[in-house]
Amino acid sequence: MRLICNFRRLRRALLSVAFFSLGLHAAEIKGVVLDPPGNPIPGAQVAAVNALGIITRQVTDDRGIYDLYISPLYENVQLRAAAPGYATVVSPPTAVIRLSLAPRIESVRAATSNIDTIPAQQGTEVSVVTGDDLRNRDEAQAVDLLRTLPGMVISQSGARGSTADLFVRGGDPAYNLVLLDDVPLNGFYGGGLFDFAHISADAVEEAQVARGPQSAVYGSYALGSVVNFETRSPANGPALDVLAEGGTHDENRDSLSGETMFARGWGVAGSFSSLLSNGPVTNNDYRNDNGLLALDHRWRTNKISFFGDFDSNNVGEPGPYGSNPLGLFPGLNKIARSKNNTSNYGVHYNGDLTDKLRLDVIGGVYWNNNLETFPTGPGSSPLFDKDLNANGELRATYTISKMLTMTAGVVVDREETRDTVALNAAGSDFLLRRDAISEYLETRMTIRKLYINLGLRAETYMTPLIPGDLTAVIPRPDFPAQSDTEVSPRLSGSYLIRPTTRIHASYGTGIRPPGGAAIVFTNNPALLPEHVQGYDAGIEETLFASKLSLDATWFHNRYRDLIVSLGGPYGEFSPYATGNLGTARAEGIETSAQLRPTRWLSLTAGYTWLESDVLSLEGSTGLVAPYFYLGEPLLRRPKQSGSFVATLRHGRADVNLVGSWRGHTLDAEPNQGVSAGLFVNPGYQDLGINVNYRVHGKLTAYTNLHNALDQRYEEIFGYPAPLLNVVLGLKWSLAGSR
Repeated sequence: MRLICNFRRLRRALLSVAFFSLGLHAAEIKGVVLDPPGNPIPGAQVAAVNALGIITRQVTDDRGIYDLYISPLYENVQLRAAAPGYATVVSPPTAVIRLSLAPRIESVRAATSNIDTIPAQQGTEVSVVTGDDLRNRDEAQAVDLLRTLPGMVISQSGARGSTADLFVRGGDPAYNLVLLDDVPLNGFYGGGLFDFAHISADAVEEAQVARGPQSAVYGSYALGSVVNFETRSPANGPALDVLAEGGTHDENRDSLSGETMFARGWGVAGSFSSLLSNGPVTNNDYRNDNGLLALDHRWRTNKISFFGDFDSNNVGEPGPYGSNPLGLFPGLNKIARSKNNTSNYGVHYNGDLTDKLRLDVIGGVYWNNNLETFPTGPGSSPLFDKDLNANGELRATYTISKMLTMTAGVVVDREETRDTVALNAAGSDFLLRRDAISEYLETRMTIRKLYINLGLRAETYMTPLIPGDLTAVIPRPDFPAQSDTEVSPRLSGSYLIRPTTRIHASYGTGIRPPGGAAIVFTNNPALLPEHVQGYDAGIEETLFASKLSLDATWFHNRYRDLIVSLGGPYGEFSPYATGNLGTARAEGIETSAQLRPTRWLSLTAGYTWLESDVLSLEGSTGLVAPYFYLGEPLLRRPKQSGSFVATLRHGRADVNLVGSWRGHTLDAEPNQGVSAGLFVNPGYQDLGINVNYRVHGKLTAYTNLHNALDQRYEEIFGYPAPLLNVVLGLKWSLAGSR
């Protein structure tokens, strides 16, 4: 044993000498990914991994070829390969990787843990939108690719650019933590609320959604889900994509994207896109310009990545010109507009200090400037708010044995907001901020076919003195500086009963501290975070020689400490106008089916049954917040919803059929909200058709039909979805699969 250890040290020393003396910067691992008959698989993910996780990864080109460069100092390197419709394979470095047909849509990494692993080995349910989906579905914005994922409902208030809310397993739209290359995008003023309407699909390489509470891993705002967008990577180059399209409502879109690696371990990626649309009515036009630039550098066993993404959008707000049950709609608003300039900047250092110890240093800044023009009369001025979120993280991952890996870290975070309607006693806006520091520990155990993740996170929020405003509608005294500590646990597991049967389960909690608006528009200095406890358990079965995969998951979420208004007869429960007294429940079953009978045909489908209830105020018997009644369903959460995506590939043509349907939901009066009454929003069915045809070489023509059935429906009551929309386009790709 001692002789073997000494030999390993000697080998590593010799490699180090060779590295420095001969100028060797990387070892090349090159090969091809093939399907069972021997055809190349373009667009497959191939990652070089060691005991600590992913070293580097790449997407295969049109010939199925991967070409990875890593330091020769790495030992015990393996390859992990995954592709939509194929089984994930882990093998030693080899010139040929063969993937067998399988219905699951996998990724080489899951977004539910700080320890690298694939989704199938996680107890938490993860859905993946692959680069293949992003490129072949021809959607301008990523939100339209999220609509078909299980357990998820997108509600958008009209045409392109209109506010798009995400409801996951009955959770509130403010219960989703959204990341772009590890940088959180949730705004402080809205308490974590994120508008999904403006994420450009051209800049994204992959999207993952982890359902269920994840605050033990990610901290604040991860009550219902974590949505992780990963942008284009230099390692996937050389690649270049050029696109131009036009369609109904004067819609046009242009984009230029690409990536490549240079000598000495440097790489660059970028994406620049513009989207314009006039919308179906006056003042319903939309503009979105997005620019992404990323830079990577690798040396020895280290990597550092920088990225910056800037998005500028401008959308008209014509108002709820659809359903008008009480006749309160005053007519189209021809002036109101919303403008956003959003910047995201990040840096990530990753270094393997030894074969068993990895260090990550991550920093990011999110900055959103929003200007809203909503004229309310002569002399009215625009409303402006600014959100800033800056964070830094230090993480260490240590592999104790083949069975046990641990990671620990500390995160510091600052949130700031300034709003023209949040004033101090002098009548001026002021900077509201909150600092947080978190410590977390996560372990991953592998016991033969059992995979267990256990995590714990302690997060301390610190808010300085907040100046009061005694002239406000709700007079606010000075709030003294205060701090609050919250602890979030998480446990998940996955067990392979036999090669075709997997069971999985998870438990976790989530927290959402009060947002800036909740803090400044109350007289309550002691508002606490909202909380959720979530459970889920399910089974996945593979049938018919791995051609069909079925998954059914039961979930239960209980929400407490919800911030509610308590005026009038409800004042007895709190001396303040608001309090942490609301409770609610959401539970149901989400099912999915994935069929892959042949190389040219795949089908995924999902169905969700959801029961949600407004529960009693804490400390009361049968009383709930104003405008609701005990046991009433939560707003905009359909009891039944479903979707499917069918993909057919033959010769030069690819066809995608995308369908979704939704049962009726409870919604608010569109003009004055819940105070004017609640109404039933009927369900709908929707079908989209997308066709790609490779004209010649790397040139492809496509057409995309949204709402192909020309159905009249409203995802949000009062805001009609656009009728049939037809888009025609051309795209040229240096490496179409990338």
